Amino acid sequence: MSQFHRPTQNFLVGKNQPALAFADYKLVLLTAQLSILCTFICLLYLGIDLYNGVTGSWLFQLACAILSCFSFFLNRKGLHYWAKVLLVFSTNITIFIFTVFEPVEIGIAFLFIVCYIVSIALFGFENRKTAFAFVMLTTFLIIFSTVVDLQLVARRVYTQEYTKINLNINLLITSLTGVLVVYFLISLNYFSENSLRANEKILQEKNEELLKVNKELDRFVYSTSHDLRSPISSARGLINILKLTNDPLEIRSYLKMMDERMIHLDKFITDISSYSRNARVDLDLKFVPLKKIVKECIGGLMYAPEAEKTKVNMNIQDDLTILSDQTRLEIIFGNIISNAFKYQDRTKANPTIEISAILLPSSVEITIADNGIGIPNEYVSKIFDMFFNLLL
Repeated sequence: MSQFHRPTQNFLVGKNQPALAFADYKLVLLTAQLSILCTFICLLYLGIDLYNGVTGSWLFQLACAILSCFSFFLNRKGLHYWAKVLLVFSTNITIFIFTVFEPVEIGIAFLFIVCYIVSIALFGFENRKTAFAFVMLTTFLIIFSTVVDLQLVARRVYTQEYTKINLNINLLITSLTGVLVVYFLISLNYFSENSLRANEKILQEKNEELLKVNKELDRFVYSTSHDLRSPISSARGLINILKLTNDPLEIRSYLKMMDERMIHLDKFITDISSYSRNARVDLDLKFVPLKKIVKECIGGLMYAPEAEKTKVNMNIQDDLTILSDQTRLEIIFGNIISNAFKYQDRTKANPTIEISAILLPSSVEITIADNGIGIPNEYVSKIFDMFFNLLL
């Protein structure tokens, strides 16, 4: 709502209205506008009649104007339903009275068309029973004023010129009021459709974002569980070795190794906790020693059962550093090297993993290769799909 229109709208509907949906607010605004319009029309008829020396209708015109004003204030007080009931009912009765006593030639009955349109527009589908009741009331009044001759008061007789003026005014008021209400309904439908389209677009964007977040969460959980199992597998391998020896020195050495694996696991859990809290922030980029990270990943896996016979050849310069997020880099290396151990070809005499890094002008090329069982070509495109598991 613009600053320019807000004072006017506050005057029409009041400042202390309850929270309303857009469509309900527009209906409240329309009720206020129609109340003012009806008051203006009644006073216009009163002025025209008095100017032309016609004094027999001023009481009904004034009464309808007062009831329209009362409807306006009911609407401002938040009694929207009763404001609409009063406005439509008083308008119907006033038009009926004039239809009965005024000459047919002035076309006062045209205003019943406005009553039809206003009843449907103001009450809408939500109060369709009330709208239908007023439509039936208007229909009854039309039939009653047409078929029944009251013979209580003779119809007034006007000059041809005055009759023509009234006919034109009634046609003009009927047309303009009908256009106003129809325009309101079309604009309300337009804004509602635009709002619906905007909401659908927002919902679609939110759904796409949610799908992306869920996919990232799945990938995060999958990767995390994978890395958590590696130190545990290594510790279990050391436990199995412990069962085969009674040498205190060996036992102490293996316990130290197990403690290192648990320290590594504890660090990893701490890193994961930090990562989960900061998943939506920028990457923690810093220069990290590549060889040290790779050695720590290999050290965390060396005592896993599938790693005992695997030879690891590493060709990385001691001083080579790369700009990266260390936690994410450790997760990537851990997953790849763990799979290289796990899926070795046990039929080969020398299972081997080759890890190398080459410094290029603007990047570092890292290669991890093994002589394991490999992946069939038809499945290569699926290896990064979440939970895809190739049983070989």
